Amino acid sequence: MQKVSERIRQMREEQALSLRALAERADVSASALSQIEAGQNSPSIATLEKICAALGVSIAALFDEGDTEGVPLVMRAGERRKVYSAGSHASIEPLARGLARKKMQPLLMVLEAGGECGEHPYASAEGEEFAMVIHGAARFEQQGTASELRAGDAIYYDPRLPHNWHNASSGPTTLLVVVAQ
Repeated sequence: MQKVSERIRQMREEQALSLRALAERADVSASALSQIEAGQNSPSIATLEKICAALGVSIAALFDEGDTEGVPLVMRAGERRKVYSAGSHASIEPLARGLARKKMQPLLMVLEAGGECGEHPYASAEGEEFAMVIHGAARFEQQGTASELRAGDAIYYDPRLPHNWHNASSGPTTLLVVVAQ
């Protein structure tokens, strides 16, 4: 989580935004953002999405490690960067590098039993999203509708509309999420 915290601070400073200005844009308190940047707070995935939207970047930009343009990119299972959100009881890991310049960002999201992306439905950046349950079961909520998904089920949705993911099983649930800009 420390590298993600440092990356948020770096992007904020590159855009010459004060802590308070970014907090207002992201609809989070300045003290919470300060704690996140200092690595003292583990934000929910929804909060990370709100901060990234306020910075005008995708959540994948937090993990960017450089581009390998023109070269096939292999991301070995044990070598990928993973960020755990204690608030969400979930982890996310990018499945590619150089994502800030790509039109598609594939992510693996694991929700522990009882885990969710945020306390309330949230909207993320412009684009489209697709998700498939790889293992376990999840409930997807958007605009007052809940969809129960099990391993092998997929959903395509507009991330600009408030939505949320909940683990609907007693064990971990693994989702493949693809964000398209």
